Amino acid sequence: MPRSVVITFAAVAALLSCAGCIVTTSTYDAKVREVESLRDAYASSNREASRLAGEVKALSKQVNGQKAAIEELSTRAKACEEAGGRSAAK
Repeated sequence: MPRSVVITFAAVAALLSCAGCIVTTSTYDAKVREVESLRDAYASSNREASRLAGEVKALSKQVNGQKAAIEELSTRAKACEEAGGRSAAK
């Protein structure tokens, strides 16, 4: 009798200790869906970051062009002022 009690007790203890390790199918499926949605969100974020980087690059080129145009116009204005100053001095 004591031997069967020990075996029963050991079997119950083994079942109880393994019960926490068993993952149900629904929990697993929920985690898989969560991972897939996070993966999709990450990919979308990467696409958006790439698009924005391209936009920044294009806008930087535009700003540099605008700066060059401003510099050229400033030089021309200065030349016109000097020419106007010489005409007024005569």
